[in-house]
Amino acid sequence: MKRFKRVSAVVLGLALLFSPLAPQTVAEAKVVWGNQELVKGQVFRVYSESSKFGGLYGVSKGTYAQKSSSIKYEKAPSDKIQALGVTVTKKSLASNISYPQVSGLINKPFEASYNRKFLNIAKEAQKEHNELKEQEKEDRKNGWAPGPYSRNMTYSVPYNQDNILSVAITNDAYAGGAHGNTWIDTYNYDLLKARQISLKDIINNNTKLNKVNNYIRNEMIARNKKGAQFWVNEFKSVNLKEDQFYYTSSGIAIIFGEYEYGPYSNGIHTFKIPSSVYK
Repeated sequence: MKRFKRVSAVVLGLALLFSPLAPQTVAEAKVVWGNQELVKGQVFRVYSESSKFGGLYGVSKGTYAQKSSSIKYEKAPSDKIQALGVTVTKKSLASNISYPQVSGLINKPFEASYNRKFLNIAKEAQKEHNELKEQEKEDRKNGWAPGPYSRNMTYSVPYNQDNILSVAITNDAYAGGAHGNTWIDTYNYDLLKARQISLKDIINNNTKLNKVNNYIRNEMIARNKKGAQFWVNEFKSVNLKEDQFYYTSSGIAIIFGEYEYGPYSNGIHTFKIPSSVYK
């Protein structure tokens, strides 16, 4: 691409692939379109068009791509662009309550439903926080001196590619006592099918489940040797309906919370399972 003086033109709103015809030596993504691997940075949205200099496409502020025999211009399919990762924006109801909102999905009704879901989750967390603050006032009136009660919520996006989106919501609450509690809720979506993915969709037979269980059991034993305190004998199996998980670049990660298979001091543990274990 070359830089040229910005020219006024109409907005096209097309997503084009700009790729040199020379072969690539480094693969940065695993999204394939025909015999071409799409990589973030190759895909641009065309904002303007001009006939000057032999033909220009405006791809960002002050930056243009010129038509030439060394650059290939094609419209990438929407599902391939989405597979490179959708946009997740942080929103907040308060300083202690943040939640994700997504944009760029092909399925707009699903996008709207997704965003409502996480807004409602955040509203529920905020409601619980307000109720705890009211309870704190009552407890203080009754002569107790508790630490500040609270209910907090943050999130992370551990996976966002291949048309799969994983979101992990970290929650913590304190309502008196020796300590508060922290837990993680995960949400995994197939963006093309517009549906939530369950752990049972991935570990879908007993052979796979047994392999995953053995992998986790051996990992617990290894971590105990390094200072963890897993009650290995109490671990019988992953709970396909209740255990939290998210996608990783090499497979999935399964989360065991506080008091699961160990004392509170053991904390929250994540076990990353390579896909080779369950496929």
